[in-house]
Amino acid sequence: MGKFIQYGTKESQYNGPFDSKVGWSAAGMGDVIVTENGKLIVVDGGCRNDAEALVSLLEAQCEGKKPEIDTWIITHPHGDHYGALQQICGTPELADRISVKSFIYWFPMEFCNKDGVSGVLEYGNKDMEEICRVTGADSRRPARDEKLNVDGTEIHFLYVPDDCSVLNTAGGNSNHCSLIFTVQGKDKKVMVTGDAYGRSMQITAWRYHRALKCDILQMPHHALCDSYCVDFYRYVNAETVLMPISIAGYRAMHSGMYEKSEGCIANLCVEARADKVYKAFDGTVELCI
Repeated sequence: MGKFIQYGTKESQYNGPFDSKVGWSAAGMGDVIVTENGKLIVVDGGCRNDAEALVSLLEAQCEGKKPEIDTWIITHPHGDHYGALQQICGTPELADRISVKSFIYWFPMEFCNKDGVSGVLEYGNKDMEEICRVTGADSRRPARDEKLNVDGTEIHFLYVPDDCSVLNTAGGNSNHCSLIFTVQGKDKKVMVTGDAYGRSMQITAWRYHRALKCDILQMPHHALCDSYCVDFYRYVNAETVLMPISIAGYRAMHSGMYEKSEGCIANLCVEARADKVYKAFDGTVELCI
């Protein structure tokens, strides 16, 4: 049986002020998937200060052997998601402790900022080019509806940023480019949303509503109130919820600060209906899939 691991990032322990300028970025997100026969898949990885612990986590899954990562998926180019990978590749002693076969990501150059200027994700593509050079790994874009099989574990890409005519009316937030995909293990299915926003989740719900049912849901954008889709949640209908959220963020979402926010209400309902909820600040958790 395989495992899906939500890494308890260092930034998830943030317990300071939380408002529009402070605290929203504090959480980080990193997941590790271990197939039934021990192959490794990584999703994002967390902030720069998570690099050492992430490498140690990977080593722990390999019984002292050098981790060989079959596939590393980056959902979108935000530092709390791929900062750990940047730090690993910029630190020779860490980079030497792992090997990576392939990276999967899509940071569309056609994506525009709020002023309508395209090319704002060039930095992410340059970062990944350097990461691929350091690791010697291949890289590619995922196709929408592509199914990737890694040692019996199936990854199904449901949403990719292939249509920037839709995204470029969304205010320039690159969270709209976040990949959405499922991970099907032998017994359980996980929905991974990264930092997906409502628009991409709504599109996914419209396209795939009959196939969205999952056992486990990684809440979008750290379970904060600015990202949700009621239809998407209804179709996924997960019994277990993963929250890559900080202490401050969780407190704010449950404090009444956002009690009139539709997003906060929707996310709290998903949490309340779940049988099990795992928050990143409670520590790393391993789930059998």
